[in-house]
Amino acid sequence: MDDGRVSLRSSEPIFPVADVVATVRYYREVLGFQEGWTWGQPPDFGGVRWGKVGAMFALQSGPEAPAGGQWHSFFVEGIDALHDFHRRNGATICSPLEMKPWGLREYTVRDLNGHFLRFGQRGLDRSATAGRGSATGVAIVERLPTPEELQGLFRAVGWARDERTDRTAQALAGARFGVVAVGDEGVIGSGMVLGDGATFAYLKDVIVRPEWQGRGIGTRIVGALLAIVRRLEPRDLLVTLFTGQHLAEFYERFGFAGPERLYGMSLMIEGRPGDPDDAAKGEAR
Repeated sequence: MDDGRVSLRSSEPIFPVADVVATVRYYREVLGFQEGWTWGQPPDFGGVRWGKVGAMFALQSGPEAPAGGQWHSFFVEGIDALHDFHRRNGATICSPLEMKPWGLREYTVRDLNGHFLRFGQRGLDRSATAGRGSATGVAIVERLPTPEELQGLFRAVGWARDERTDRTAQALAGARFGVVAVGDEGVIGSGMVLGDGATFAYLKDVIVRPEWQGRGIGTRIVGALLAIVRRLEPRDLLVTLFTGQHLAEFYERFGFAGPERLYGMSLMIEGRPGDPDDAAKGEAR
């Protein structure tokens, strides 16, 4: 159904369980869910919630009751911290945290009812870059990447959603300035700044090729962009960005603060390229 009148907003699993109260307690104390509730006396239904993500539980009894075996995926930010939390709390981790062929760092927990919960985070295998030394022979050049260079970086990190070079050229035309990181094999990273030149700037598309990550190039790119902002832009300028929660600590080193200071919202306009109804479609997130 694709007429703009209906969209799906959320979905929650309903797991059959042997004990609703024990299951709610397990999901809160062992897995870390923040809220829990039960229904009935004695409880035969219940659920838990962590932010906007939840799961529900229905009491199953009798000889025909299923004994677990359902699967569900939870997509998270901060996968390493969550994995450590589950391990410390004694969760049964039946598949280790590792990079999967489908592009997630993921592990699986078997809960007390025998259901399998997959916790995954989209992104690259950062363990492969841990401990790398600082890059040498890489120059930070004050210029925007070409459309072809930017498309190559998008492909390298899995961001390529639209291969049209003309669309990338339009995006670059809206930038106020940018930098590229240049090594022996060409451009290996980039970043740019958009804005109105008076009150607002937006840090966008900070990218480093995977084989060069963990070597200080991203730090140099962001530092160079902020140096240009301070040199060219007026005082009292609001500088913003969007990033995954797992990178919050990286940007905090430059003085950026999260939603506890300013609450940001976004709208993704979706649709087929060139669809005249694109502007009427979107999903707030």
